[in-house]
Amino acid sequence: IGALSDALCHALVLRHTRNHHYRALLRVLDPAIETHPAVVASGGLGPFERGLYGASELVNDGFRLLLDAGVISRRVVDDLGTMLRLDSGTATDADRMLLEREGRVLDGAFYLGSKDFYRWLRELPAGVARTLGMTRVSHINELFGGNEPLERLQRRDARFFNTCMLMTALGAAASDALEDGRVVSGVGGQYNFVAMAHALHDARSVLMFRAVRDGGGVESSVRWNYGHTTIPRHLRDIAITEYGIADLRGATDQSCVEAMLGVCDARFEPALRAQAIRSLKLPVGHPQSALVSRNTPDAIRESLAPFRRDGTLPDYPAGTDFTDVEQRLVRALSWLKAATRTRAGKARIVLQAMVAQGTLDDEAMRRMGFDAPRSLADRFAARLVGHALRRTDPRLSAN
Repeated sequence: IGALSDALCHALVLRHTRNHHYRALLRVLDPAIETHPAVVASGGLGPFERGLYGASELVNDGFRLLLDAGVISRRVVDDLGTMLRLDSGTATDADRMLLEREGRVLDGAFYLGSKDFYRWLRELPAGVARTLGMTRVSHINELFGGNEPLERLQRRDARFFNTCMLMTALGAAASDALEDGRVVSGVGGQYNFVAMAHALHDARSVLMFRAVRDGGGVESSVRWNYGHTTIPRHLRDIAITEYGIADLRGATDQSCVEAMLGVCDARFEPALRAQAIRSLKLPVGHPQSALVSRNTPDAIRESLAPFRRDGTLPDYPAGTDFTDVEQRLVRALSWLKAATRTRAGKARIVLQAMVAQGTLDDEAMRRMGFDAPRSLADRFAARLVGHALRRTDPRLSAN
């Protein structure tokens, strides 16, 4: 659920339907992406030739994108003999008829999404609706305890994607709680999918997370150690941040640390590297990777700016229930929160807001109730919101 899920699904659609744009986008982030061992091992960057089969607890707007684009299109049936013959290339006409009649391209346990998503579900043609299976969570999340040989065939070459809050330099992940014991979320099926990726000989687990978090001050999401673990280090596999891919499966501790330093934010890499040296996981004098200097938010923004402007990377690729006005306000308020996270930032933004011209977005101000502020506090808040709207208005150079 959330932005990373939408981004993943949008990227898969770009790969399949606008492959030239997809490759160009990846090359600005990593010019050597096409030769990355994890990319090569997973089949490269071309459009999907056979299509994917989807299995997820939650079916959401992202899966709508994947189905409509033809990314999810590989059918499976609950018949071991048929799946064996399909896998070996010896399928009979009867097998193909069964696949056409009963085949599913997506299995889920529940669904949740936007109004457009529910409308899409209601209006699905009967032939398409039959390919979507709703089943038990245990069927989605478990490989053992049911018909394991059948599910291995259905989930061949599986790639299991999950998000986490942070990871350690040695590959452990925290996803559901903080180190002081405060619970943030349930584990859900995350552990099951990670373990399943190791149980299936051709599968991989991918954990995605943002390289930094801002909770009143910027902190690295790549830590040397953390007081809570959801996914233990012995199940480390692939980790992805906005800065790259860390392939950790079967890696030595030194190789694991080096890979994680390569995907952390450049501001925090020196301290992490120093800690690794003190902990004898890296040799004394271990150099900084040449690529780490590019691991900054500004570098990412500059690299992706052309793709943001031409619509390749929209704010809400899977759709949203926010109105156009609310989308502008979300962008403005997010900018305001980030710009005022420090005392110096607060002082600077307040000063700018006090001397700035009024907003050009009267509709957004009405939505916030600031079109006719009465109290001093409301007038002050209106100034701040108006300034944020101007700063995030794509029509203005101030952005």
